[in-house]
Amino acid sequence: MKANDFTSRILPLKDHLYRVSYRITHDAGQSKQIVQEVMLRVWDQRTHLEVIDNLPAYCMVVTRNISLQKKTELSACKDLFLVG
Repeated sequence: MKANDFTSRILPLKDHLYRVSYRITHDAGQSKQIVQEVMLRVWDQRTHLEVIDNLPAYCMVVTRNISLQKKTELSACKDLFLVG
C-alpha cells in the first residue's frame, strides 16, 4: 500500500473509528489517541494489507479491541486507587 492509497482508503475512516471508540470509552481525548494508534498500526502493517479483504472492517476490529483494552486498563487503575 502506497501513501496515496492509505490517504484515499484508510484516512476517510477516521471519523467513524472515532465514533466507535467514543461509544466504548466515553472519553474524547482518549478516543482521538486510539484512532491515531489505529492509523499508525495500519500504516506499519501496510505491506501485509493485501491479504485483508475488508480493510474498513479490519480497522473497526482494531479500534474496538484497543478501545476495550484502554477502558479495561483505566477501570483497573481506578479500582486500584479506590479506598473503601
